[in-house]
Amino acid sequence: MNSRRYPTDLFVIGFITNILFRFFWLFVPGVILLIVGIFVKQCLYIGALVLILDVIVSLLEQIRIRRTFLKESDNPGFRAFQEALFADGDWRENIRDLVNQKILEKQNKSEENTTSDDSEEDC
Repeated sequence: MNSRRYPTDLFVIGFITNILFRFFWLFVPGVILLIVGIFVKQCLYIGALVLILDVIVSLLEQIRIRRTFLKESDNPGFRAFQEALFADGDWRENIRDLVNQKILEKQNKSEENTTSDDSEEDC
């Protein structure tokens, strides 16, 4: 089996982000219904059910994301991201280093393109 482990704190961060932002169309009405539920009992129950549905859908989505990260990928960019995530040390530092490296590569390519364009104009 695969010896790579998906970081637990990354799973929790993704799960909370899913609840609040990815499925906000469940979270916001659920909270509103809970607030209205202070006065109307049926809204309290419906709001609780909507929030429970939000938690279940968010958990399933995060499990799907985790499974995707653990699979082998043919995409070289994603593979580099996976290697940085699963490398020894702090995964945050590894990802930060990878992003900085990609930014420097892009800057070098753009500088090479502008230099080659300038030399073509001189001819």
